[in-house]
Amino acid sequence: MPTALEEIIKQTIRDTGPMNLAHYMALCLGHPTHGYYMTRDPFGEKGDFTTAPEISQMFGELIGAWIADSWVKMGTPKKFILLECGPGRGTLMMDAMRATQNVDGFHEAVQIHLLEMSPVLRSLQAERLSQYDATWHDDLSTLPTDYPIIVIGNEFLDALPVRQLTWCETGWKEKTVNIDKNDTLCLYDVEAKNEVIEALTPFLIPPQVGEQVEVSLEQQRLLNDLINIVLKQGGILLFVDYGFVHNVAGDTIQAVKNHSYCDLLETPGEADITAHVNFSEISQIAMKKNMMVHGPVSQGEYLKRLGISIREGLLKENATKLQQRDIEAAVKRLIGEDTKNNEMGKLFKVIAFSSNSNINLAGFV
Repeated sequence: MPTALEEIIKQTIRDTGPMNLAHYMALCLGHPTHGYYMTRDPFGEKGDFTTAPEISQMFGELIGAWIADSWVKMGTPKKFILLECGPGRGTLMMDAMRATQNVDGFHEAVQIHLLEMSPVLRSLQAERLSQYDATWHDDLSTLPTDYPIIVIGNEFLDALPVRQLTWCETGWKEKTVNIDKNDTLCLYDVEAKNEVIEALTPFLIPPQVGEQVEVSLEQQRLLNDLINIVLKQGGILLFVDYGFVHNVAGDTIQAVKNHSYCDLLETPGEADITAHVNFSEISQIAMKKNMMVHGPVSQGEYLKRLGISIREGLLKENATKLQQRDIEAAVKRLIGEDTKNNEMGKLFKVIAFSSNSNINLAGFV
């Protein structure tokens, strides 16, 4: 039986023609009434996926230590904005704030801001962060403009809508969503528009005929907006996500429902949809604006450099045998390289951008 969102999508296609994948993805994830993120808590065993902060408190604690260290390297400003993009349940921020409670002056200086569209997740974040005076935003336009800023985003960029193109002998074709003769959603190629070709071209290695490439105009816009804020106010951007370091061709869009992959067009609004992050592209965006680029490095290497083994040892000191095994399993999941066993250390990358060329950020050297 078609979902309510599927009927809305079909009617939009009937009215305006084939829908590009970014538009389809945006509706599936963010439709005000039927969007995936708008109607549920997608994290953990009862959700569709598990993020690093939900695997172990160590992840958020080490990110917190990194934020405090970066604040010190920025000159310990008396006030600064700490913005988390896509904060999930608020777990990362909660662990980060707990880990920094003894850093002299840090909690007096920090102003927590959260970029979140989901009312369900906002409620969970408010519960986790009830002891802090956090501020929520639908977009970047309402952020304060008078303080330096540190921005973090864990598994945020991968959820920004992407468009997908194929290089053909006659030029670029774009994959879109259409309706077939059986009134079923299907994928359909159309001639690509200049706006998406122009957004793709600066980052592109000439493809072979038949190869697919992806580009996210929303990701480009958001990064440019964040970089402009940092250049104006001073600060640092940190992103942790899965993806590839160099430009590669291929289809990386994936839909996940009940912890299993499913068809992209199946039950719109009921599955999470993401795409691999092109770290080469986002590095080039930052460099073109004269930002300092740190990384990317693998998540495993980053967490090792931040001292995850030391933190593991401290947690195990007062733990039971069962708790010790859980801690060891969590560390292996976070830094291990076996992607078949859902280990994140190699697949996930960490990258940072800073406005100050004299700052050496922890975890990257």
